[in-house]
Amino acid sequence: MVDANTTTPPPSSLGSSGTSSTNPSNKHAKPKPLTRGPNAQRSNASSQTYILFVLTCVFVTMTGNFLHHRIADPHSLHRRSMDAFKKHHLEGHNELAKKLEKEKQEQKEAAASKLLMVSNGTTAKALPPPIGHDLAGLSCTDHGGPSDELAAEMVYWEDIPSDSNFKSPIGANDKTNKYLTFEPDGGGFNNIRMSMETIVVMAHAMGRILVMPPAQNHYLLRKDRDKQRTHFSFNDFYHMEQVGFEHAGLEIITMEEFLLKEAMTGNLKDKETGKVMFPPYNRTDWNGQDPKELKEYLRNVTLTPLNWAPGSCLAAFPSDDGPEHFEELNGFMHELKQGQFPKSQDFVDNPVPVDAPPIERLKEAVAGQMRVRMLTHFYAFLFFEDWRQDLWSKRFVRDHLRYSDEIQCAAARVVAALRERARKRDPEGNPNGEFDSMHIRRGDFQYKETQITSDEIYQNSKDELKEGGTVFVATDHVGKPFFKPLADHYDLVFLKDFAKELEGVNTNYFGMVDQLVASRGRVFFGCYHSTFTGFIVRMRGYHSVRDKSQGYESGLLFNTYYYTGSKEKNLYQHYGPLMSPYYSREFPIAWRNIDYGIDELVSAATS
Repeated sequence: MVDANTTTPPPSSLGSSGTSSTNPSNKHAKPKPLTRGPNAQRSNASSQTYILFVLTCVFVTMTGNFLHHRIADPHSLHRRSMDAFKKHHLEGHNELAKKLEKEKQEQKEAAASKLLMVSNGTTAKALPPPIGHDLAGLSCTDHGGPSDELAAEMVYWEDIPSDSNFKSPIGANDKTNKYLTFEPDGGGFNNIRMSMETIVVMAHAMGRILVMPPAQNHYLLRKDRDKQRTHFSFNDFYHMEQVGFEHAGLEIITMEEFLLKEAMTGNLKDKETGKVMFPPYNRTDWNGQDPKELKEYLRNVTLTPLNWAPGSCLAAFPSDDGPEHFEELNGFMHELKQGQFPKSQDFVDNPVPVDAPPIERLKEAVAGQMRVRMLTHFYAFLFFEDWRQDLWSKRFVRDHLRYSDEIQCAAARVVAALRERARKRDPEGNPNGEFDSMHIRRGDFQYKETQITSDEIYQNSKDELKEGGTVFVATDHVGKPFFKPLADHYDLVFLKDFAKELEGVNTNYFGMVDQLVASRGRVFFGCYHSTFTGFIVRMRGYHSVRDKSQGYESGLLFNTYYYTGSKEKNLYQHYGPLMSPYYSREFPIAWRNIDYGIDELVSAATS
């Protein structure tokens, strides 16, 4: 490291004073005494500088060698990073797993305690407090009101304890962990909701652990991103954290838990090469991150059935496990293909009984099949050989895949204010504060036939709406001038007129609040082809069964219409079987007689 031409002596010849001079031609020469003149001082300074330089070079050399072997070696780097990960993350995961298991056990014990108290006639006040939300009702005490009495009208769901104990026969004896991951639909929220419902029911039916996607941006749910949160998980809209606790046959975990447990322990491998693949950047928490790379990773390490085309197949589940039972279902389909394939028109006002033999129910399920992507209703894509499991799945979606209490309570406040407004306008003729409702879709809707004028909407709906009455309009259209022809005849109100009731609510929830409020209208007019309207209709179907409204036994909704034209207007005055395009509307099979057979399900589960 030292230049060979230098005349400065090497460090080994230095004396205790820090500087010295020797004669290189005479190694036996005596050292000269130290001098303290100016030249000597400059010589001392020069020597010190040289020593510092040499020591620095030695340090850099040693450090370079160390770093080369410790850092540049990729195997060493990966080994140490994995050791560090296991120490800091897997230990945390084990603690998290223990905590979750403890919470789940506490939930089960609380549920068992509740069932015991109810069976013994214990008063409701003695029951254990609900964790997260009420199963049977709706309490808005912790959500800004309204009173429980006013909030009760939003409730269409039931608490059926025996339903929570039902397990799918598929995979019941499989002790290994199997998972179901999914990607949210790329469309609007109600398209996302439809696919999510399908996936959750599938996870239960397949006996798989459901892995929820991380919080992320969703189409049209990015309002006021500089003022409020715009990354959402399904747990922000539903009580997903509770659904798994509520059901013995369904386990739900987060994506982070899944990656910690399976990916970071080397259990996920590339489908093509068989080599272990770790998540991009070894990241396990993808909440708020761009999920593109995560999606690509999961597609590489999981079975991704891209050939699942809802337009050409059903996901069918036999009543028992084993290959022979699946072959039996295939035999039903083969039998149908050998004869005259059923048509949707065969079932108009002619519903198949909910407990009919499998092949009869299958006929209605496959009639007029033409589906695209996973944009379909869960009840149109999933077929169960056992009619009791079929009805269970519909009750499950009704009772548990409902909007969160925060959203329900915000809607309840608006409904209460609407009724008060309608009551004040006509205290004698409208003591109950009845109002009508509409969903008018404009925006980026691709179905041009629905883009009719406000005058046309009025003409198509005036016979059913109350002249001068209060009408709530859920809409994506900005600007009141468009609605003037309707406002000339009705007390027209919009969600934005209820700022007080919606104070503090994330504006990205407003679409869901719109749906809930519109579902409570005496008469409702919706937009054909709109999945937003569709869910309003389904909730009205749930309410009709709970209230035992006219025609509920057949799934009919006599006060529910489409404003888009005479062809679609009265569809819900008749029983309509499943028909393409499925996403365009909801069908009575989703709510008709779905509470039938609960006792039979319990008997089947315990036999």
